[in-house]
Amino acid sequence: MENQIEQLEQSQWFIITAIGGKEDSISEAIMEKVHNYGYDSYVGQIRVFKTRDEKVETFDKESEQIPQNPRKTKTTTWEVLPNGKYKRTRVRVINKFPGYIFINMIYDRNVWFAIRNTPGVLGFVGSSGKGATPIPITIEEYARVSGEGENVVDTTAVDTMVPSDETTSSTTEEVKISYSTNVKVNQSIDIFEGSFAGMVGEVKALNNDKGMATVAIDFFGRSQEVEIPYNQFKLSV
Repeated sequence: MENQIEQLEQSQWFIITAIGGKEDSISEAIMEKVHNYGYDSYVGQIRVFKTRDEKVETFDKESEQIPQNPRKTKTTTWEVLPNGKYKRTRVRVINKFPGYIFINMIYDRNVWFAIRNTPGVLGFVGSSGKGATPIPITIEEYARVSGEGENVVDTTAVDTMVPSDETTSSTTEEVKISYSTNVKVNQSIDIFEGSFAGMVGEVKALNNDKGMATVAIDFFGRSQEVEIPYNQFKLSV
C-alpha cells in the first residue's frame, strides 16, 4: 500500500512482521498512528506486495457446483467446453509475502517504538525484541522483491474483471499442457531468473500442470514458501 508517494531522502527500507492475512489493515493502522504522532516526515511508503493466483477447475455438466446461471464475475469466469463440461477459472489477488510489510522510513527510536507497538505488528526483521534496532535491507534486496516479476502487482494496482451477465462459451478444444523438470521434491535449487534470482531454495512441491514449483527460501532470516516457474531454476550442483 503506497500511503505516501515520495521516498524520503536518507531513508531506508525496513521489513515489518505482522499477523498474516491482515497486512492491509495493519498498514492503515501504522499510517494513522504515524499521522497522529506527527511522524510524517520520518515515514514514506508502506507497501504490501501482491500476486495473482489463478485456479482452473473442470466440472461435468451434472455437477452440483455449477450454478443455474453461470456468470462472469470480478473473480470467476465460466466456459462451456465442446465436450459439454464446464471450466471455471478463479483469479485471486493474494499477498506474495504473507506476514510482511515493507516500510520506507528514516530510522528514529521513537518512530520505531510507535510502529512496533501498533496492534497486529509482531516486530521488525533484524530486531530481537530486546532493544536491538532493526536492520534495513539493501537497495538490491528491495529491488529483488519489489516487482521485477511479471505476476507481481502493488496494492494500488489491483486488477479486476468486468462483471457480465452473459455466459462465456468456447468453440475450440481445450489444450492441456503438461510441464516437466528433472528436479525432485526436497532437492536444492539455484534460482537464476525472476524476482528471486541469485537465491537458493529447497523444493517442497511440484505442479506439472502449471509448471510451477513451491520452493522454501530464506527470506531475510525466515523461511518463506514461494512459487517459482520451472524455467527459472536449476538443480544445485
